[in-house]
Amino acid sequence: MIGSSTQRVDRRGHVPLGTRSSRRISVPTLAATAMLLSASGALATEYPGTDYLTGDWGGVRDELEQQGFRFFLNYTTEPMWNVAGGEERGGTYLHNVGADFHIDLARVMGVPSTTLLVKLSKRDGDSVSAEYIAPSEGGNIFPVQEIFGGQTFKVANVQFNTSLLDDRLQLAYGRIIANDDFLRSDLYCQFLNNAFCGSPKGVFFQDPFAFSAYPSAQWGFRARLLADPNWTIQAAVYDADINLQHGDPNAKAHNKHGDSWSFGNNGVVLAGEIHYNLNPGAETALPGVYKVGGYWMNGDYRNISQTDGSTVDGSAMIWLLADQMLFRAEPGTDRGLWGFATWVKSLEDKVNLLDDHLGVGLVYKGPFRARPKDSLGLAFTRGWISDEQNTARLAQGLPHQTDESVYELNYRFVLGRGVAFEPDLQYIQKPAATGQIPDAWALGAKVTIDF
Repeated sequence: MIGSSTQRVDRRGHVPLGTRSSRRISVPTLAATAMLLSASGALATEYPGTDYLTGDWGGVRDELEQQGFRFFLNYTTEPMWNVAGGEERGGTYLHNVGADFHIDLARVMGVPSTTLLVKLSKRDGDSVSAEYIAPSEGGNIFPVQEIFGGQTFKVANVQFNTSLLDDRLQLAYGRIIANDDFLRSDLYCQFLNNAFCGSPKGVFFQDPFAFSAYPSAQWGFRARLLADPNWTIQAAVYDADINLQHGDPNAKAHNKHGDSWSFGNNGVVLAGEIHYNLNPGAETALPGVYKVGGYWMNGDYRNISQTDGSTVDGSAMIWLLADQMLFRAEPGTDRGLWGFATWVKSLEDKVNLLDDHLGVGLVYKGPFRARPKDSLGLAFTRGWISDEQNTARLAQGLPHQTDESVYELNYRFVLGRGVAFEPDLQYIQKPAATGQIPDAWALGAKVTIDF
């Protein structure tokens, strides 16, 4: 949702460096400011111990920020067990270690209104979906642990951001992630299932992989225009050959660690979205954001209706997204009940596994006054398999696929010092969409630590 252009925050809740003054502040000035803030009861640091396990490093972190450098380290794990149904009982422990580096190039090098973002990821562990719920099918359609994928060390974003026209025009370019900008909602990652977090999964099934999600990145350029408080328009172009397979779905995928930065040879992805922001910045009226978007890609992609490895030229999808606050517990806060809905439609069923993908959910932020940072989530999603996919399965004597659904319930406890614990329960209906694998129950949790 879009508020004041001078008070935008990133997904961690921090004002981007590019929106702050680039003037250096002396240590005496910092000390005086800290004393004033302390006297007024306000936070004297950008990195309070309540939000970060290692705090402000004795003031070093704040001093580095004034010089243009910010660093974040996060550990996330999603242990999960298949406790009933599916093909086998069992569980896995997997994790992601993420490091983010932000450099304000205005302060460091005098490049106006420009920042550099570098993200690194290290993932390990196995998928409950692939190992236990539906191993005969290589996993169910919607994996129950969203941090599975790219289980290795990987360079993700190496991204420049420039703000122009008083921050109304925002540019991102370099090695960027499509899913950082499109099909996004702050509500989705309340949930662990990959059908929700980070985006509706129906857009990611093309082969070779062409529309990136963390921790994979691709060369690209994105422009976002904040036309007025109610309307936002964004468009992007990306190099579609993420894994440098040159349009051959049978070729070995390269760029395992995200450090091969040559341009690919399989066309481009064009993406666009229009956002309508309802009641932005309102104290009592209920805010919402409504999005319509889509992508088109040229290049060659696996023809899923055939078994001979043949390809189809191009693919396209469209989507509708909506987030809406339904009840506000306190004026001027985001405490209350929020709802979201997503719909993704394939325009080329010979490439895209899912004809349609629907998702709906409810998130109650701050369900208890004494625990304003906690959140409660309930969501449902269903994906319908393309008839083209079943043409190939019939030829191979494989079971017909129809649809798969997931129901998810969880509660996030924000424990302080950057630690959150989120027990999670998922019911997977028709795993792998065949109707031949018993419905499964997955039980687990997400634990996050911000250092």
